[in-house]
Amino acid sequence: VSTQSTWGILKTQMEPLESPDKTKKSIAPEDHLLWKTNDIKAQKNGSHRTIYWVKKKVKEEDGTIKGEKWRQSHKYIGEWKDNSKAGYGIQLYPNGDKYEGTWEGNMRNGNGTYWSSLKGKLRREYTGEWRNDKKEGKGAFFYKNGDRYDGFWFNDLPQGEGRMIYLNGDIYEGQWHQGKRNGYGALTKRNGDHYEGQWVNDKREGQGSYYYREKAKMFVGEWVNDTPKAGVYTQVEDEELLAKIPKKKYFTDPYFQPDLPILYLANPSGVLEDAMERVKKARASYRAQHIPIEAMFTENELIDLEKAFHEASQGNKTVDDLCLKSLLEGMEIYLSLIHI
Repeated sequence: VSTQSTWGILKTQMEPLESPDKTKKSIAPEDHLLWKTNDIKAQKNGSHRTIYWVKKKVKEEDGTIKGEKWRQSHKYIGEWKDNSKAGYGIQLYPNGDKYEGTWEGNMRNGNGTYWSSLKGKLRREYTGEWRNDKKEGKGAFFYKNGDRYDGFWFNDLPQGEGRMIYLNGDIYEGQWHQGKRNGYGALTKRNGDHYEGQWVNDKREGQGSYYYREKAKMFVGEWVNDTPKAGVYTQVEDEELLAKIPKKKYFTDPYFQPDLPILYLANPSGVLEDAMERVKKARASYRAQHIPIEAMFTENELIDLEKAFHEASQGNKTVDDLCLKSLLEGMEIYLSLIHI
């Protein structure tokens, strides 16, 4: 509260109580509104140098309070509108944290930087856009462990396109959902390995390719829970890398390999396709739970799905298991009732 407001309250409290004597001269109505006059003077609009908030100190074991009765809680330096923080301002919090940026309606809105207190020193934690006290829009977050995220945010979590630079030198660039790697993204590791493909719930899941730098090999296929499951391994022609691989030692005597019949895999393409389809069906339930619905369907498919849901739900907000199973089968998604 401001000094004017405090003085107004004290002055009002110090005024003598009205005498019950009916002969006493009546007080003008405007005198009764003294507290309102002072309160209006205390209305915060425009720039104020510093506004302090205080809290009552905790009593000691003997029930007394040492020193001042009140302690400083937090303070704000900046602009106000109709008694609310609005415009540019600096907020210092009781735990030592600090925010510097724009405000609206007493909340962090617009662009600003949040500093967290660590052992008495301020460490920049987030710089970017805010909406109603939450990180929303584009911004950079600096983690305590040394990682750094640059990208888009929603509801205080990474959402949409973003890049994470890890302390160990790995870099991920791609899509995020609710703070986890979800969607299409590429991970480049410090040792030169490179993965590019689908992610689900922060792990490699679905179609993806992985380049093994040390072996100069590439895997392309289906991934399950961060592990390659069904696909093709091929040798990558990398002359610079192959030159570094030590050559095998051979005997001095010449060795002649006898003729051997060449073996071929019957219908290799069909075998690979069947294996990948089995993986997709086995993981369909898990992937459906963690992949955003906007990423699984096109805009027209979402419209058709919404119409089908309204027909199946008959105006209700939910559908039973059998209706849901039938609805999914219409989209060629086959799940057992146990998975549903």
